[in-house]
Amino acid sequence: MKVPACYFALLVSFSMANPADLNSDYTVDLQDFVLFARCWQTQTGHPAYNSLCDLAQPKNEVIDVNDLLVWAENWLWHAIRLDIYSNGWGYYCTTKWLEGEGTWTIQFTDPLYKPGYDGRHYAYAVHPGDFTEVFTFLAKEIPIPPGTPKKYRADVTVDLDPIDPNRFNGTIFLTQPYFADAYLADTDVAVIDPNSMGMIASFRTDSQGRFSIQIEPGVYLFVFPEGSQQHIEEAAVFGTYRDFLYPAMNIMLKPNIYLYPPEAMQLEVQLAFPAGGGVTVSIPEYAEGWNITAEPNGLLDGVFRYLFYESVQPDYGQYESGWVVAQEDLEAFFRANLAQTGFIQKEIDDFVEYWIPRLTGAPFYAIYPQYKEQLDKMVQLRVFPPPDNVIRLIYAIRGLSGNQICLIPPQIPAFSREGFTVVEWGVVLQ
Repeated sequence: MKVPACYFALLVSFSMANPADLNSDYTVDLQDFVLFARCWQTQTGHPAYNSLCDLAQPKNEVIDVNDLLVWAENWLWHAIRLDIYSNGWGYYCTTKWLEGEGTWTIQFTDPLYKPGYDGRHYAYAVHPGDFTEVFTFLAKEIPIPPGTPKKYRADVTVDLDPIDPNRFNGTIFLTQPYFADAYLADTDVAVIDPNSMGMIASFRTDSQGRFSIQIEPGVYLFVFPEGSQQHIEEAAVFGTYRDFLYPAMNIMLKPNIYLYPPEAMQLEVQLAFPAGGGVTVSIPEYAEGWNITAEPNGLLDGVFRYLFYESVQPDYGQYESGWVVAQEDLEAFFRANLAQTGFIQKEIDDFVEYWIPRLTGAPFYAIYPQYKEQLDKMVQLRVFPPPDNVIRLIYAIRGLSGNQICLIPPQIPAFSREGFTVVEWGVVLQ
């Protein structure tokens, strides 16, 4: 592990103390050299003289070899990038730049501050030649005049580890919609050729999700366990280092599948998990799929009104558009929204009867609809013979302490119930 060169307790600002970063882009490279070269061997009074290039101490107001030596000592220096996010809301706050490792006092504005927010944040520390790290911290609110964006101050410690420049290195993170991302720690990962589906390599991550292997550049599949399920993700391997951010798994609760063929039909219904996962419970038993007889009125095998299952899979849902609904308005909202989407009365009644008694723990709820575009990345619904129309809607629901967020109203896809129709609803609780 790297040993910090010194202990810093400084207030980070947008001006960097590295004198060789002449264009203030947080790195010392050819662009800085061009600026330096333009004023080479000039002095005060010369039209090309630039006091920023007078780097050597003490300053002598002449750009000479002493200044060049200072610039050369900092060649290819990079600042550490600190990307800061709200922990508990998940949105990006800001980016800060640190001159090096150590402990720093940072000050930043949280543009989407929420009343009652306790200051929890997390950050990614990124620096060329080192493994990326993620860490959480608690920021204290700075008193400011009313009506201005909230400001925070926090002490953060950054201690990065170098990569092996002779191998391919990476860090695997599991991301969540709202809360701090986590390392895929101490996990065996198989590297799969996506064409032959054969395993060509394997590695085990350390406690910080890091690995270093010998492998040819290319696009592979990383396959690893997450809980009791198998997780599958594409991995592009190029250069000497890359961060891999894969969504953590979520649980789909009580999806109901209704089938309405134009006449009595023998149907095969399957669920596919393209990024890994699987069915955890089902009625009737899922096994490798359902083989059932469906009637035009939706009755299945003369007994069931719908197929029921629950599953675990990576969360590729969208969390930008949705609605915020007060708890007392939930039933009216769901009845109207389900009807607008294309569900009929008995399907709506089933949803309301099951879910309204279970959504009582918060005064408000954020509701994010997941339609076929999102769901096909997580759980694909396959029916044979194929239906004429499929309506799929899974609500991702999160309890809120107040009506403190604004969401973009979603565009509800146009659905039809003509011909052989299959419909599905369910919930993911965040």
